[in-house]
Amino acid sequence: MVEEFEPDDRIEGEPFQARTLSGDRFDSGDLAGQVAVYNVWGSWCVPCVAEAPELVEVAEEFTGQVQFVGINVRDNDAAARAFERDHDVPYDSIVSADSSQPMLAFQGALAAAAVPTTLVVDPEGRVAARVVGPVTASTLRALIEPVLAETDAQD
Repeated sequence: MVEEFEPDDRIEGEPFQARTLSGDRFDSGDLAGQVAVYNVWGSWCVPCVAEAPELVEVAEEFTGQVQFVGINVRDNDAAARAFERDHDVPYDSIVSADSSQPMLAFQGALAAAAVPTTLVVDPEGRVAARVVGPVTASTLRALIEPVLAETDAQD
């Protein structure tokens, strides 16, 4: 299921902090003013394995324009790190133990039961688009580009 939201209808995310698989601290406030993509995934999730190359392709294509953040759920950190290594994921993920932080921050736009789910978040921290289920590179690209265009139009 793919949903796009007009600016006036977007859910605003609350700021949150979490630990990442790399051992760093993540603060969503650091992404203020940037377009971001959040992807909920698990190493045990067959559709997540299928979509991983698509996410990697788009993340690399939009390097410097869009920040990608994974949200690992119902997983152990070693399996999650192995998944990221095996799929050459170029961005960090929030550890499963802290995944409730973004789930709550996006006020129902994310659900741990709906894996994978991908959000495109505008520079104001509002949900511009959501994909429940595996996302393709072409769909994700088509969801990101209008949000980037909005940002360019405001500059």
